This record gives sequence, C-alpha cells and structure tokens, in this order.
Amino acid sequence: MKKNCFILILMLVSGIVSGQNLRAYLNYATFNTPDNKPYIETYFTIDGSSTSYHEVEGNVWQNQVNIQVLFFRNDSIVDFAKYSLIGSKVTDSSAFSDLLDVQRYALPTGLYRLAIRLSDQYAPQDTISTVVEVELDYPANQMVFSDIELISSYEKGGEGLLVKNDYTLVPYVFNYYPESSNVLTFYNELYHSQLQLGDQSFMLYYYIRPFEVDKRLDQYFKMKKADPAPVRVTLSSFDIKNLPSGNYLLVMEARDRNNELLAQKELFFQRSNPGSEFNLNSLLSLNTENTFVGLINNRDTLVRYIKYLVPISTDLERRFINAQLNTANLATLQKYFLNFWNDRHPVNPEKAWEEYLVLVKQANHNFSSVALEGYETDRGRVYLQYGQPNVISQNYNEPAAYPYEIWHYYQLGDQRDKKFVFYSHDNVTSDFQLIHSNAIGELSNYKWQNVIYRRTWDPYSIDDGLIPDTYGSGATQNYIQPGSR
Repeated sequence: MKKNCFILILMLVSGIVSGQNLRAYLNYATFNTPDNKPYIETYFTIDGSSTSYHEVEGNVWQNQVNIQVLFFRNDSIVDFAKYSLIGSKVTDSSAFSDLLDVQRYALPTGLYRLAIRLSDQYAPQDTISTVVEVELDYPANQMVFSDIELISSYEKGGEGLLVKNDYTLVPYVFNYYPESSNVLTFYNELYHSQLQLGDQSFMLYYYIRPFEVDKRLDQYFKMKKADPAPVRVTLSSFDIKNLPSGNYLLVMEARDRNNELLAQKELFFQRSNPGSEFNLNSLLSLNTENTFVGLINNRDTLVRYIKYLVPISTDLERRFINAQLNTANLATLQKYFLNFWNDRHPVNPEKAWEEYLVLVKQANHNFSSVALEGYETDRGRVYLQYGQPNVISQNYNEPAAYPYEIWHYYQLGDQRDKKFVFYSHDNVTSDFQLIHSNAIGELSNYKWQNVIYRRTWDPYSIDDGLIPDTYGSGATQNYIQPGSR
C-alpha cells in the first residue's frame, strides 16, 4: 500500500497509510456470486483523531474525508468511484468520530491495480494514496473459496452493503490482533461444490497455523460436515486468548471423503500476546539420547546451528532463542533443536536438518556481506524461507540506479507470481536489503523504485514520485518481466 512521501506500514493486504496527520486503515476481499459475477469489497477505517474538524454550525463540528478509487487493468481504467465520508456531528471537536466505509465493485475475473486516494476535506494538503494488486480468480463451474473476511461483529438479517447471505457483517479492517483482542471472527464462502461433488457430502476444515511452519495448531482446529450447494457460508470464530505472539495463517480447506484437498484459502494475520511464552516444561521432557542431536555435543557448534534456524523460525521460537541461547545448558539446547525439527518433519527430522544445512552453506557462500553471514542477510533469509527463485534479475550497472536484484517465484504455496526486490546502497558491503515484495507477510512498498533511483535524483521533489526517464533505467520492466533485459 502507498502513502505520499510519509510513513508506510503494510501487513499483507491490510495496512495503515499515513499522511501528515491523516491515518487510514485499508483492507479488501473478493467474492463471487452463484452466476459467476465476481466483485471486490473495499474496507476503510479512518482514524477520527487524525482528521480535521470544521464548525458546520454553532458549536457543532464535523469531519469529512474525500475518497477516489480507480481500478486499472493493464493501462486502462475499468471502474472508478469518487465520494465522501462524512462523520457524525459532535459538539466537541475533541470527541473524535472514526469513519467506516464498505464499497462493492463488480469486476470480471482478472488481475487489477487498485489505486486509492484520500484527502481531508478541511485540510486539503493532507492527502494520502496507495496502489495494490488485486486478483479476482473465480473460474466458472470450479469449486473455489472466496477471500476470508475478518469480522468485528455480526447479526442475523439487515440490509445494505454490510449484508451478505442474510448476515450483517461489520468488517475488522486490520490483520493485527493486539493483546486486548481475544476473539478472531471470520466469514467465508465456498462456491460450486454441487457441480464438482453432485450430492456427495464433504468436510470443511478451518484452522490456524504458524506462517513459518506448515503445521496446523490442534487447539485451533475446527471441522464440520457440509452438503454441496451453490454457495456454502462459513461464519465462525476462534478464542485466541492464549495464542502466542507471531505471524499466522488462517486456513480454510474443503476435502472429500478420501481426505483429498478440493479447495483452499489462506489469510495472513499477526498476533501480539506478550503474556504467552514458550512452553519450556514440554520441551524439557524430550529425550535426545539415540538421536542425531545427541551427537552434537559441542555447545558452540550447537549455538551456531540454532542461529542458522532463525530465518525459518516462528516469532515465539526467535524470542526463545534470543532469551536462552547465551545461558541455556547444552542439554536444553539439544532438546530445543530436536523439538524444532520434530515439529516440522516428525518422520525424518535428521534428514530435514541435513538438507537445510546444505541450503545454509549455499546462502553463506552466495549472500554474505562485509558484516553479515549469508543466512543473516535479507537475500539469505528469503532463500532459506522460500527456496531458490525461478528467475533472478541482477542489475548492478544501471547509470541512475543503485545495484539491485529482483527475484521471481512462479509459485509460493498457493501464491502465484511473487517477487522480491533487493538493493544495495553501495558497491562495497554487498549487503542487499529487501525493499519490496508482493508476497503475503512481506515488506511491501509500491514506490520501491524511488529507493533504487535515489542515487541520482530526489524522489520527494516530484509529486507522486514519477520515475525519471533516465538512460539505462529499467527497474519497472525488470519487475514486470525479471530477467528480460
């Protein structure tokens, strides 16, 4: 998501964009209809305390934010909207009124760029904007899930844009759950199951798993038997009071009687819960005798191996490493190391470790910088977490640009066409930093070109950050088609 020359924080498709004062939280979800007419819903929550208030009548104040929405396909505008959100009237300008907005746009299946611009009616200089990629992928007559919509509250019945399938759904616009939020509620639709299964019933699974580990958490797992239907609705929730801090995926699955996967949808979210700590008692019950870990009896070697695990560790595991690595005895570290690999590959944890160690050595050889070993660098972390990219576009000699690389993955789990942009601000350290990715859970900055070309020009002196037409500049083309130049 984008802002205009100020601060940007992005969490998956949901993020906060900030102007000089204006702060807006944005999210979206795509859905389909039984007769294959896809649409996208956009969700806005605008922080009332960040807006300006105008006295509309004696001692009565009101805020207003103007919104412009554009959908691009290739270079053509296929849909747009321009409207205003007007807050409630208040008698005290410090009694802030937040603004919530939901809109729907019917669009054919395809890939789009969604450009959004917000401006404060009573402080026109306070303008923010963002651009995100949106894909509507709903093949006709194919069993497929909608996006997962996070819900703040709901009730049966109602009318208006908040209503879907006879439920009034108030969206939870964030992908972040602070310690004070103990319930995660969500809404999802499954389409065309009757076309694929006829009258055969199937199973719906929904669960939470760590983002870094493909293993569902048993205490956050639900299932139900379902009959085929044009639209099968799921409205459910999880108690996340004891869910530790970290990055997670909320997963929906449809499976047949033979447990074969028919359809899947995932949603990334973050949890902050400092009160939930690593279960050390469970860890200490492990026995490492007669295991491959028992043979690692040099503490310095084991410490180094555990540090190698950081790029593929969960947030909770990283906190344990930071807290215990320097003080824990050899036996505790051995048990931690064995538990780490048992969690990921219970059938053959030793083989999994040996294969990962090969990758670490490759990362250390290929991506080390002056100050960091390869596994500690951004390129090394991405390589260890996601594997070898399909294409690497190396661009070290563009006249106007810092050295940069663009990595292209054709497939990352259920994500397609994902890219990572790295750059180095000098030619000496060889420390390439990640500045943009369109992958779930990664840093996203749609104005990443500004960082690359800051070597020879000032991007903040040009409105909307237009990239100069400099000889040899090809970052955008290299991003669209890595390796094409």
